[in-house]
Amino acid sequence: MKKIYTCLFFVDLLITTLTAQDSIYYRQCISDLSSRDFHGRGYAYKGDSIAADYIAQVFKTYPLEKWTPDYYQHFTIGMNVFDGEVEVDFGQEFEQPRLFEDLQIMAYSCAMQGQYKVKPLSPDNVIAASKKKSNKYKKLFLLIDLSEFDAKDSIQQKKQKQVLEIVHANGLNAKGYILVSDKLMGWPLSLGRVDAKHVCINVSSSYLTKIPKKVRVKLDRQRINNYQTQNVCGYIKGKTYPDSFFVFTAHYDHLGHFGKDYIFYGANDNASGTAFIMDLARYYSKAENQPDYSIAFLALSCEEVGLLGSFHFVENSYIPISNIKTLINFDMVGTGEEGITLVCGHAFPYEFEKFAQLNTQHQYLNKVVPRHASNNSDHYPFYEKGVQAFFIYAMGKSGRYHHTSDTLEILSLGGYTGLFKLITAYINLYNQP
Repeated sequence: MKKIYTCLFFVDLLITTLTAQDSIYYRQCISDLSSRDFHGRGYAYKGDSIAADYIAQVFKTYPLEKWTPDYYQHFTIGMNVFDGEVEVDFGQEFEQPRLFEDLQIMAYSCAMQGQYKVKPLSPDNVIAASKKKSNKYKKLFLLIDLSEFDAKDSIQQKKQKQVLEIVHANGLNAKGYILVSDKLMGWPLSLGRVDAKHVCINVSSSYLTKIPKKVRVKLDRQRINNYQTQNVCGYIKGKTYPDSFFVFTAHYDHLGHFGKDYIFYGANDNASGTAFIMDLARYYSKAENQPDYSIAFLALSCEEVGLLGSFHFVENSYIPISNIKTLINFDMVGTGEEGITLVCGHAFPYEFEKFAQLNTQHQYLNKVVPRHASNNSDHYPFYEKGVQAFFIYAMGKSGRYHHTSDTLEILSLGGYTGLFKLITAYINLYNQP
């Protein structure tokens, strides 16, 4: 913890010496949040709590107004945590697989240790067998080759989806499953909310070039029910309209650890967005920048497990939902050299046009592009309740999504200055002359 509080001291020093926006401060915040000390801001080693404490201490330094004594809005979740040994091998015929390169283990998987026989089963046979209740596979790992499915063929894709549903639910009562695919499939942490009794391993076809006879698994997993996490919430009171709010949100959580050594650092996703709202909070906390309308700053937890933090806030809001003028959610804004996208831009064309015109007038960013509404980030629970809500993400080169390579060193921060100026110019539209 000593190193983390050294970082907080440096942030405090920056707050007292910088004016307006400054990429040094922004970069330092991303560096801290995506460092090894924060454990990927997940639930292993309480990475989310370490990050929340860091954000709350910064909010206190500004200081922001608060609704609770410590800026926290607590809630609980049930979650699988993988903070121990993670080993998979298929025998001496195969090289040791690389985690999240050659294979990945689905987050609902149970703890397991042992060696098991492997039986190949075609997708058609999986579907047929699922219609019969049997325990014939209870000691086996079933290998299912999905690599031949054509992503452009709707019938095949429907069949693949059916197979995956059977596997996730352990419809064949197997010890485990090995899913072979051309590329590793998506790895949603939301599956970690499921307390399964089997293991599912996804392997790339380029690694597993033949059917293994056995698989050895050593997987440590803790199931933590009623795990306490928290949103971190503060605000700046408006000079003229203190009961009406603009709201800036960003999720600070990420995927955390998988095993002792593999860390998802999450610099772009979403240390970048969290650092951005911290930077905006720093700016608006200065007396000369106090806005006419109040501004809330919500650093939200549990986006990666299904937008749980934003749903919790909406259902337990400190602000009447009808009092929110505009909400802007920042998620993956660490690039931007190619411009930004405003999700929900098409849903609120009149308001989107304000961003577009400001950018055209001042050339803050390469381009500002609208998109239709979507449910893929923390703006959505607010949008669903009728709030004029946007989700901004930046366009440019970054590390791999949901991968250990998502680090600060890869990020250009190319749109940082332009985005900051665009957001503050937008808020100024609502300030009294």
